[in-house]
Amino acid sequence: MKKFRHWRIIYVVCCLVYMGWIIHVGTNEFDRVNGQYRLLVGQLDADRIRADSLEELIAECRRESAMHLERQEEGCFSRPPAVVEAKEKTIEERRSRARERGIIKLVLFYAGFVLLFLLGPPLFVYLLIVGIIKLYSNIKIVR
Repeated sequence: MKKFRHWRIIYVVCCLVYMGWIIHVGTNEFDRVNGQYRLLVGQLDADRIRADSLEELIAECRRESAMHLERQEEGCFSRPPAVVEAKEKTIEERRSRARERGIIKLVLFYAGFVLLFLLGPPLFVYLLIVGIIKLYSNIKIVR
């Protein structure tokens, strides 16, 4: 029985080293996914939403004036407050949905990472070793 305990201790140490190495290698991906989420959260800032809504309204006005061959771009810079507020609300809803998708992506990324890279390979190798030990422990050599 000491042999079985001995290989299990070595296996646990190897698994801990493997998990540390995988986490070290995955640090860039963690930073990338977390950075994308921080960007989505940063876009929900009220000042940023207001500025982006004004930019979108000006761009829409310029497209409309270009389609009608009118050059009244100075009228594009002044919009009624109700129109600006409606556009802000639309942008805020769109960005809130994007943030929710970002949360789902973050959870799925970490859950997948843990299952596929941290727990899956050590568990598979453990089951393989146990299977081989069981297979060969039942074999009797006759001389």
